[in-house]
Formats: sequence, structure tokens, C-alpha cells
Amino acid sequence: MSRQLSSSPDSGSEARVQRTMDSRIVRRRRSGAARHLLLAAAFLFCSSQLLLVDANSWWSLALTPIQRPEMYIIGAQPLCSQLSGLSPGQRKLCQLYQDHMMYIGDGAKTGIKECQYQFRQRRWNCSTVDNTSVFGRVMQIGSRETAFTYAISAAGVVNAISRACREGELSTCGCSRAARPRDLPRDWLWGGCGDNVHYGYRFAREFVDAREREKNYPRGSSEHARTLMNLQNNEAGRQAAYNLANVACKCHGVSGSCSLKTCWLQLADFRRVGEFLKEKYDSAAAMRIGRKGKLELLDKRFNTPTPEDLVYIDPSPDYCLRNETTGSLGTQGRLCNKTSEGMDGCELMCCGRGYDQFKTYKHERCHCKFHWCCSVKCKRCTALVDQFVCK
Repeated sequence: MSRQLSSSPDSGSEARVQRTMDSRIVRRRRSGAARHLLLAAAFLFCSSQLLLVDANSWWSLALTPIQRPEMYIIGAQPLCSQLSGLSPGQRKLCQLYQDHMMYIGDGAKTGIKECQYQFRQRRWNCSTVDNTSVFGRVMQIGSRETAFTYAISAAGVVNAISRACREGELSTCGCSRAARPRDLPRDWLWGGCGDNVHYGYRFAREFVDAREREKNYPRGSSEHARTLMNLQNNEAGRQAAYNLANVACKCHGVSGSCSLKTCWLQLADFRRVGEFLKEKYDSAAAMRIGRKGKLELLDKRFNTPTPEDLVYIDPSPDYCLRNETTGSLGTQGRLCNKTSEGMDGCELMCCGRGYDQFKTYKHERCHCKFHWCCSVKCKRCTALVDQFVCK
């Protein structure tokens, strides 16, 4: 009996020791799990920060007012340090060509406006979502729409820089020095002050492509494929602005007899550039990264893209519904055309969800008359019209 009484405290102490050891193991497991959770959270935070940084773009110059360098007072922050969205290479170019930056912003703005015009009747309408990434997450997908956006913005920079050279706004360029076209009649003069398309093309190539060329992704990776896609589409946009520039002439002579003509090189209207690139968008080539680390056609039956063609590597997301992951804004609340069978029609625009009808007042000019000399005067008419919006 005494043995049993004396043995019971030992068993109790063993149980207490066992419980202590178990509690320590549980605490260690919990602390280990907590460390893993903290590491995972830190990794996700860093990843999100990297995504945020990578989402920044020089397109933000279109939405940021840029002052001329001479307007900065002594002691003020340098221009280039205040501009967001620039890569290291672009920031260096900014420091060398500060007077160009305002026109790069103008070019980006021209490209965005033209993009919105060309896609005004599409489910994706080139909407800007913020002042940093401009178009949001949708540009992280290598789709047709991304291809067009890169091309039209690069063309916008060529357009703006070329025109600024002609107008004497930049210190490193002036009027066009293009050679006289061979087919120009001998009695016509080649001169005037043309748009410096050659300089605009070269500078746009250096600035716009700087972000892509300084990336060092593994050859053959998906990131490398996206870099090659961006470079191809940037070039297609520049080629469009460059190749569509044409010869413009002005008549001279007594009473407009046009006995003499002076001609020069002039940029095409940017609407024409937008329409040209929209056609390239419709015929864009689907590509993939090949074994040699170069883009190759997904379907070998099609022709190899030229430098003027757009390419893409990812299928377009579904733009019907709002999706935070892809960046799609959806078509809810978009105006549609009830009688159209095209993409602007309510059936296609609303993706089969139906539409709501409401009445609104529309103001427009009417009863216009020409008055000598030289003005047109119109009345302002108001009409009650039906409009339709997607559910």
C-alpha cells in the first residue's frame, strides 16, 4: 500500500512534465506558424509593391501638368525628380532633354485621346483609371488592346516632338531636313519649314523603348516575350506616324494663279494615324516565345509580321463584367445604340444583360446661315431624345 502511495506522486510529476513538454511543442508550432505567416505577408506586400512600381508608366505624363524648365526658380526641385512613371533610362534622357518632356506628355495625351476615339464603340473603350498606371491592370495582359495602346502612344510622341521641332520649341532640332522627293515637279520649290519627322522618330525610339531595353529578363521567359511584344508595337506606332507623313504644298502667284509652289514635309492628321493602327489592331498577329528566345507566330499559316504590324501574346480578357484581377471595368452603365447590329449595339455592348431606356435633352446647333463676310451664325436647338444604357 505504501508503495502505491509513494508511486502516485511520481506519476503525477511525469504527467506534469509531459504536459509542459506538450505545451512547449504547441507554442513552438504556433510561433513557427506565426513566423511563416509573417514571412508570407511580407512576401505578398513586397510582391504587391513590385507590381505597383512596375505598373507605373511614362503615360502618366499625359495626366500630369509639366512646366517648362525655365519656369523653375532657383532652389526648386529639378523637373525630372518630380515626374513619376519614368524608368531610370527615361529619367536620364529627361535630364538631358528637359525641354522635350512637356511635348512627350502632349504626345501621350494625343495618343490616349485617339485611343478613346477609336474604341469609343467597343466594350473596352481605353478608359483611364488613375494618374499612375493610367489604364490600370488591364495593361499587364499582353492583349490586342495593350498592343494598340503601346503603338498609338509611341506614335503620339513622334507626332508631338516632330511638330515641336518645326515650331522652334526644342533646342536640339529645327525644321525638317528631308531630301527633295524625286517625283516632285522641277518647277516646284522644296523648302519651307516642315515637321522634323526624322528627329521625332529617333527621339521617340530612344525614350519610349528605354524602359523595355533596360529590363534583363531570362531569355525565353514570359516576361521576355512581353518585352519583345512591347518593342514591336512601339515600333509599329512610330512607323505609322513616320510613313504617313506626306508632302504639303502652297501656291504662289498673282491672284492665286499658282504659277509657283513651295512644298515641305508634313505630318499626317493624327486621326489618319489612329485609323491606320486600328486596322493593324484588327489584323494583329498572335505570337509566342520560341526556343531561340524570339517571338514566333502561334499559327504558321499566317504571314510573318512586318515592323508595321501589331502583335500580342495573350488573349483579351472578358470586358463584359467588372473584374478587379484583370482590370476590366465592365460595360454596366455604358451608352448603347438600340438600332445598331455592330459592337456599339445594345445586344453586343451589354453582353446580353439587357438595357435601360431613359429620355434626355440634347442640345445642338441648327438653322446655320452664312453671313457676308465671313461668319456662320447658328441657332441652338433642344430636342428630347431616347438613350439606352447597359444593365
